[in-house]
Amino acid sequence: MKNNEANFLKDLNKFFKKIKKNEDKIIVFQTDVIPSAIFYKLNGKFVSTTILERIEKNFYNKTILFPAFSNDFVEKKNYDIFLSKPNTGIIPNLALKSKKYHRTESPLHSFLIKGPQTKLVKSLKQITTWGAGSVFNWLYENKARWISLNLELNRGCAIHHMSEEIARVPYRFFKVFNGKIYTNRKLLNQNFNEKKYSYYLKYYNRLNYNKWPKFMRENIDYKKISISKGLFASSFLVNNIVNRSVKYYKKYPYGSIDL
Repeated sequence: MKNNEANFLKDLNKFFKKIKKNEDKIIVFQTDVIPSAIFYKLNGKFVSTTILERIEKNFYNKTILFPAFSNDFVEKKNYDIFLSKPNTGIIPNLALKSKKYHRTESPLHSFLIKGPQTKLVKSLKQITTWGAGSVFNWLYENKARWISLNLELNRGCAIHHMSEEIARVPYRFFKVFNGKIYTNRKLLNQNFNEKKYSYYLKYYNRLNYNKWPKFMRENIDYKKISISKGLFASSFLVNNIVNRSVKYYKKYPYGSIDL
């Protein structure tokens, strides 16, 4: 077990050294710890806690974010800033429990944020989930880096949905979701609404995000970090991936649908 931990920590240091070379001021980490736990034969909680601690240590002077998306607002018609669990993995749930992070206002696609620009992000007022005033748009305008840890592009590139809204893909439409907002069970807003460029239900079983990554790989700004089968990542600047994705959807409006 000790050898496994030592190998994991050694490789994790290599991984973060590669990320730090970019010297980005804003970094989003979308994560999956299962490949690391399996490959290094380690407990998932240990892996998750260690990765989170190392991110905070290595990027203490940066603004770091974790996607903390939740289905509660859609399925239950209510959302609790502190109690609605992120469906984006163990690490965002650990970050939320730590109470060291601010959770952004979108009940559909919130982020956990920590660092110098947190106050600025708190002041954002989104018009749509991925549009003007959203955290997604702020990441785009500020050339943030997106790191998809142990995730291929088709699973670890949530920012690319912004390009579907910009390109106005025909399989999505603007839909308003309504519900109640709580903070630790205390009611904040009885009638909160969020406007999202949501997919038509008839296309749900035909969504296929395995096609557009091939188009992305032709872009030299897209990088793959590979330390081991248990530590790899997609790395890209948000504005580059969104701009290139828009080109894809302009060329192939149904590019993520099996027709």
